[in-house]
Amino acid sequence: MTKRSFSPIIIIQILFSLFSQVGLGASFTFIIPSEPPDTTITANSMHLQGGVIVLEGNVRGVRVSDILTCQKAFINKNKGWILASNTPRLFRKESDPEKQIIRESTLDALNIYWNNNDKRISASPAVTLKIEERSWDLATYSWVIISSDSMDGFQDSSELRFSGRVRIKDKDHFGQGESLDYYKASSTVILEGNAQVEMEEWSQKENKMIKKVITGQRINYNLDSKESSSE
Repeated sequence: MTKRSFSPIIIIQILFSLFSQVGLGASFTFIIPSEPPDTTITANSMHLQGGVIVLEGNVRGVRVSDILTCQKAFINKNKGWILASNTPRLFRKESDPEKQIIRESTLDALNIYWNNNDKRISASPAVTLKIEERSWDLATYSWVIISSDSMDGFQDSSELRFSGRVRIKDKDHFGQGESLDYYKASSTVILEGNAQVEMEEWSQKENKMIKKVITGQRINYNLDSKESSSE
């Protein structure tokens, strides 16, 4: 059976406005949205499977500053979730007026899950998050890469938790542990569980850069100041 294609754009309003309930026939209700949706999705094809909307082929969802791309996505409009698979990537670009920076975040994993009801995002396995920050005048640039087995976070808290074989790396530091909490507002990370951070710092005594290693069950690290402490 050939799947029906919807091109070039599929509106996410389908999820919340076009269907009074999942399924066709007598239960199908067509409603013309009174306002444009805040989210749009493009895909090569769409079909229903067990009450779930399945999008396939060059799937691209755009919502404000977020762009989600993948090759296959499952959407349950009743429960308000979307599961992106087959090389999913979530990209976000935002401006921070207080710090006068542009922040770009790129999340890759085998699966990325978003629940719109509780504003929760999850990713697993093979999670990689890259955060890049540039000053408005382009005078400064910094980056950090965090990898782990899984990641969970809530939109309202601006916090992310990474678990399982956690690694973190920036220009001058490398850290690892069993879990990591990232706090965006303070640009702080907390490594826990056999934590270790390696760095290079200038030695006045030896007049050269030397390697320094910090270990502990809990290590606090500030991404802006590059200061760290262990407990």
